[in-house]
Amino acid sequence: MAKSDTVVIIGRINVGKSTLFNRLCERHRAIVSNIPGTTRDRNFGSVIWRGKTITLIDSGGVDIDTLKNSIGQLASSKKNKYKDSIEQEIIKQTKQALKTAKLVLFLVDSKSGLVAADKELALVLKKLKKPVVLAVNKVDSQKQTEKIHEFYKLGLGDPVAVSAASGLGTGDLLDVIYKKLKPKKDKVNEIESLETIKLAIIGKPNVGKSSLINKLSHQERSIVSAIAQTTREPQDIVIKYKDNSITLIDTAGLRKMSKIKPKSIEKIATQKTLSVIKASDVCLFVLDITQSFDNLDKHLADLAIQSQTSMLVVLNKWDLVKTKDLKKYMFYIDRSFPFLTWAPKIFVSAKTGSNTKKIYDIIVQAHNARNIRVNNNALDKFVKKLIKKHRPHAYRGTKAPFIHTLRQVDINPPIFELAINKGSSIKDNFIKFLESQIREKFEFFASPIKVKIDQRKTYEPDNRIRKSR
Repeated sequence: MAKSDTVVIIGRINVGKSTLFNRLCERHRAIVSNIPGTTRDRNFGSVIWRGKTITLIDSGGVDIDTLKNSIGQLASSKKNKYKDSIEQEIIKQTKQALKTAKLVLFLVDSKSGLVAADKELALVLKKLKKPVVLAVNKVDSQKQTEKIHEFYKLGLGDPVAVSAASGLGTGDLLDVIYKKLKPKKDKVNEIESLETIKLAIIGKPNVGKSSLINKLSHQERSIVSAIAQTTREPQDIVIKYKDNSITLIDTAGLRKMSKIKPKSIEKIATQKTLSVIKASDVCLFVLDITQSFDNLDKHLADLAIQSQTSMLVVLNKWDLVKTKDLKKYMFYIDRSFPFLTWAPKIFVSAKTGSNTKKIYDIIVQAHNARNIRVNNNALDKFVKKLIKKHRPHAYRGTKAPFIHTLRQVDINPPIFELAINKGSSIKDNFIKFLESQIREKFEFFASPIKVKIDQRKTYEPDNRIRKSR
């Protein structure tokens, strides 16, 4: 995998860091809001510019004095004086981002103009001895470019005028970043050709999702806190495992929709979590084994199933269970989630790391199974044997079904099409049975199976499998 250079975006609260991050990454990854301090964790995104891959980091939102002191301490290698809190964790995340960054993108606001806080922060950034690109945001037209002149006083070179909202000037900004990174002609990063397994981690608040992702990635990437709703934005971590590229996405813990205020940050986070589930290949459904499962747990599982993502049920906090009766717990899990009997279960402790190493092998196996394609001949033989033992029945008032063909029409997720005669029907229980038998026969491990019904007026004679009476 080609190694990319890292650029961290630094600036005062509400200068538009997350908006610029989204614009450069060309997708809405960070939550954008007028509420100060919306971004807590670091957001990671990739930009490919002139053949070079650049990793962007959107730093967390803290007030200017806290940010300034944090950077100052990093430059002087002094210990942080702030107490253990969410803000302390944000400082920790920002300092980690600055350590790994090859370049700092310092963002200021043209509408508020040059303020004392910008000058103070610029002085501190110079002490880091890293390349700095100065970008002036909210320059919405060419006529407003004169607003950038006062920012020359910061002594950080030529400021670049941009509008994160409209995209104006972002190409020029990327050109400047590209030149500052000084790529070598023989070592220009190539676009990653390896397919990435998109892995979503879902669950209620405080079941241990962030602790699990920290353990899986072997680094403290997500903020771990006892305060519910600490994670607001989907977080991406790309790692390499046995020639596989896996993108881990930590999502906000979802509560009941009725308890979430309209137009709130939590509402936006919830919508993003749902979109992440739909876009993922494999989903880790994290449950707290020390707590009883409730309707919200079932609702989350149902959302994942509807999204046709492969599933692994992770029972966390196993270290807190005194009597480890696997048979008893498996019975309780299957009774609570009867629609997830096909999903593998694993008992882990994100705190101690117990059993977490096995998760990666299961993820890869689930992803590979998700991409299996079954040939038509194998499906014909399978259906013929199946309907001899289990004849499909029609709903009352409709024709008995003629099963003509069963064909796989898609992978990732695997989708099949069952062709029957027009005007007939097949009961849902047979379709569910057919889906489970396909999964078992062709080893679609941890994968949802969807069978669609196709009704046509006529079929070719050699396509007819069997008449069901």
